[in-house]
Amino acid sequence: MKKFDLLVMVDNTGIAEFALPALELSAEQVVCYEDFPSDQETILRRIQEADAVLVSWNTVLTKETLSQCHKLRYVGLCCTYFNEASCNVDIPCCREKGITVTGVSHYGDYGVAEYVISELIQVVKGLGPISLYEEQRELRHMKLGIIGLGTVGTMIAEAAAFFGMEVAYHNRTKKADCPYPYMEKADLLSSSDVILTSIPRNQIVMEKEDFDQMGKLFINVGVGPSFNQEAFAHWIAAGNYAILDAGSIHKEYRQWYREQERIVLADRVAGFTYNARQRLAEKAVKNIKDFLDTE
Repeated sequence: MKKFDLLVMVDNTGIAEFALPALELSAEQVVCYEDFPSDQETILRRIQEADAVLVSWNTVLTKETLSQCHKLRYVGLCCTYFNEASCNVDIPCCREKGITVTGVSHYGDYGVAEYVISELIQVVKGLGPISLYEEQRELRHMKLGIIGLGTVGTMIAEAAAFFGMEVAYHNRTKKADCPYPYMEKADLLSSSDVILTSIPRNQIVMEKEDFDQMGKLFINVGVGPSFNQEAFAHWIAAGNYAILDAGSIHKEYRQWYREQERIVLADRVAGFTYNARQRLAEKAVKNIKDFLDTE
């Protein structure tokens, strides 16, 4: 069986406890780090001699760092690889150096959908610290507008429809055979009781003019913020509400979010459950096996 010489898990990917036995069969030496390196110098020190690296979405591998890793031939993203623009690894540099990059998809979807529905019920019924209405209400007949009808967006749409919500969506392209009506963004914003964004990382789709058109409740469940922070802060200050999680915010404003009485903010990434980490480990290990089998 082909093996790597040195496989380094450069940060806390969350999969070590599940994947380590299989990883040790895939490399002569495996080194796992359980923290998050704060600078490229530390990252380079960890991976410079490695021929394989595993990395979460939290750590950036820059061109400058990758260019000094002359033995590196494989980078396994322990997160979704949607496109080059949203990736935390410099893909053009990897392509130029002949480094294979793989990603993992659909590992945390169930936890995200559960979180959205559970928090939405709490806010609408006033069961937690935030109450959207003076009297508790049901989800039935509320209008949910989803921006980004990918896998997670579709799962949330299906769950919301089960509770009787009226779901519509806006997407880069219309979905074929979709049971939910497509609407232009402005129309979706102005006609929905709740707006939810579920889009790839590093894409801002909510600006001031968008918040000005929408109702009182906003939800973001993407990896990273989908909104302009200044516009969002102004909208919240006007008496509106939001449901976010630890992975869907501008991290430099984390304390500000926590201080807002009208923001529900989970202290953890909603989709990164025990079950999700197991699925992530299985898929990351399979990516490595497939690479070694075909190399």
